[in-house]
Amino acid sequence: MTEMNPFPIRAILFDFDGVLVDSEPIRFKAGALALADIGVPLTWERFSMSWLGRTDEAALQDILGERFEAEGRGVIDRRNALYEEWLNEVPGAPDALRLVQRIPEGIRLAVVTGSRRFEVETILWRLAMSERFRTLVTAEDYVQAKPAPDPFLIAARRLDVSPISCLVIEDSPAGVAAALAAGMPVVAVCRRPDDSGLDRAIWRVKSLDALSVTRAGEVRVHE
Repeated sequence: MTEMNPFPIRAILFDFDGVLVDSEPIRFKAGALALADIGVPLTWERFSMSWLGRTDEAALQDILGERFEAEGRGVIDRRNALYEEWLNEVPGAPDALRLVQRIPEGIRLAVVTGSRRFEVETILWRLAMSERFRTLVTAEDYVQAKPAPDPFLIAARRLDVSPISCLVIEDSPAGVAAALAAGMPVVAVCRRPDDSGLDRAIWRVKSLDALSVTRAGEVRVHE
């Protein structure tokens, strides 16, 4: 067991897709179909590199390049429509749900994501988790997406806590980079065989069952 945080944790900021919920296969399917409509292929590797942990706009600017200005909005609208049809198929991540339930009272929780508020609120409500989170920072709330620190810093301000007292839980390189840029300790949960880009996190775990936070704000990783 390791205990490494020098400052007590007062808040935990969860990424959404890939951490709290297993939405990424469905997000990939919706994005691939939307791009196929304009003749652009999307592989899982490209999706993982460009889209995971980022807003649709930021991802598609990378994927479409100079075509984004003319065709990006249409792809986003098509992707959103498809994804909304499949929201009820998005399952919660069992280890994340267990972690949320065992976090001590007094530690504030937030979701910080590149997804849209409607998507997040709909899934959290279905999973009966809405009341557990004091704030949601979604794609509508910032201009600079991960790997910029802005989404996490907004969450810290809303929770009225200092960045160093926020523990971030992420699964993407962009999310880890954003947390570190915000001055926040970060746990990377390695859910995919290729976990390259997550090595900058302070802790890495295969399952969130290995993670706990005490009432005093100590992070404990059970190895």
